[in-house]
Amino acid sequence: MDVFEKELMDPQYDNDYHSAMLSLTRDDKYDSYYKRLEFGTAGMRGKLGVGPNRMHIYQVRRVSAAFAAYLLEQSEKPSCAIAFDSRRGSLEFSREAAVTLASRGVKVHLFRDYSSTPELSYAVRELRATGGVVITASHNPPEYNGYKVYHSSGRQLLDNEADQVVEHLEKLPNALRNRSYSELIEEGLIEFIPVDLLVNYDQRILSGRKKSSDTALKVVYSALHGVAGRGTQSLLKGMAVDFIKVESQFEPDGEFPEVNYPNPEDVVVFEKAIEIGKKEQADLLLASDPDGDRIGVMVLHQGNYQPLNGNEIGLLMAHYLLGIEKGEIITSIVSTYLLDELAKDHGVRVSRTLTGFKYIGERMNRIYNFLLGFEESYGYLSLDHVRDKDAIQAAGRLCEMAKVYKEESKTLIDVLSEIYEKYGYEKTQQIVFHLEGQEGAQKIEKMMEDFRNNPSPSLVGCQLIRNIDYLHDETELPKADVLMRFYEGGHWLAFRPSGTEPKLKIYVGVRANSKDEADEIYERVYEELQQSSS
Repeated sequence: MDVFEKELMDPQYDNDYHSAMLSLTRDDKYDSYYKRLEFGTAGMRGKLGVGPNRMHIYQVRRVSAAFAAYLLEQSEKPSCAIAFDSRRGSLEFSREAAVTLASRGVKVHLFRDYSSTPELSYAVRELRATGGVVITASHNPPEYNGYKVYHSSGRQLLDNEADQVVEHLEKLPNALRNRSYSELIEEGLIEFIPVDLLVNYDQRILSGRKKSSDTALKVVYSALHGVAGRGTQSLLKGMAVDFIKVESQFEPDGEFPEVNYPNPEDVVVFEKAIEIGKKEQADLLLASDPDGDRIGVMVLHQGNYQPLNGNEIGLLMAHYLLGIEKGEIITSIVSTYLLDELAKDHGVRVSRTLTGFKYIGERMNRIYNFLLGFEESYGYLSLDHVRDKDAIQAAGRLCEMAKVYKEESKTLIDVLSEIYEKYGYEKTQQIVFHLEGQEGAQKIEKMMEDFRNNPSPSLVGCQLIRNIDYLHDETELPKADVLMRFYEGGHWLAFRPSGTEPKLKIYVGVRANSKDEADEIYERVYEELQQSSS
């Protein structure tokens, strides 16, 4: 009897689940049942549906039971904070997680309403919880949801910790029983997080400004139908920013009706904000992703709105903060290497981690002079009361910077140009191969194998200086399926499969004396990579 037939005969699944199974097309049935969703350091994420390769209430029950077993090993009286975003099923999944954890003796602190990922990280730390859960699939399309898990320090789990949860997951019995939600609330095993906690979170960000300015600043903001709207509006109004929201995208809505793929890396999501910005002559356009941990920005410069990419935002934040105080900057191995030159000028250290903000959070726990953490994927943190990237905090920092520079008659684009004039121009770009299903996973594996076994000795005529295979070479970082190549002239490449989506990502960094020259070099790099991957 195969997995599909076993589920169809299993009485633990309700009639709706069995009906959904029987309505699957042949292709959907195969994709839903050919493997189990994996649990990793980013937790679990997948398309909604039925079967072991989909997110559903029974999947949430199983992973919650495994996480409960893990938490019970960490503390005699474990507790867990739980948050959820605006996606399909998020509320129901959060209740299922709460009931499953509480039924196994874990005290649950549950957010009553939609909350952001950084707010969950803050809650874990403030409540001194043993762990945390966020029900979210971040910026994935609406048919996805996920389950992110957190350490007692407020960061996501590291590899060895996630492996322990997986061990418990593999030992679980087939059928799991829970107590009733109302009974667990009555007994105090589930309690709601007080509103005061979010007020305190807002105040911590507001009081974390490095400089204050009375300069007028007008900002158009989109929540992209996610959950960061309340916090961002409260913060920016507290900073005396003229705050204009994109009304049709401000309220949480898991269907993401106006953006579909709610990723602030994609300038397409700024379409409505640009429309409003032009009418209002707003200085900045901001957009945060659905769970409020990443942010994108466009800057009014010489009459047009210009986007900043994740590396450019990180460079600007580093430049601004280092002009005020010294401290350690933490970033990933696939983020801008121009940062090292800027930091060296200020006599400060840049620490590099694997991709994933959990590693930045872990490094934060081991240092005393944290200044900034960021990744090229639009995640930033410049205050230490959370251990995950924070779009609300980043919105405040960007507005603070824009106000200060506006006093000097400069935009963020002007300041970025000054950085490039001093250190040389760097263009960073991602080339993404999106490959769904089992066939796609096999293709990604084959491409990584080819890149690993055939390192290009040169790139646009520049010789290979250093080749690092983080899976097989001995480095200071944990093992990971990432390849890095550094070439003469300051050019670099990185290759890695995405940990949360069916994608292979190639990161490109090229150095030049001007934007035009960098664009020309990048086009040549792109052509060479296309030839090598075809």
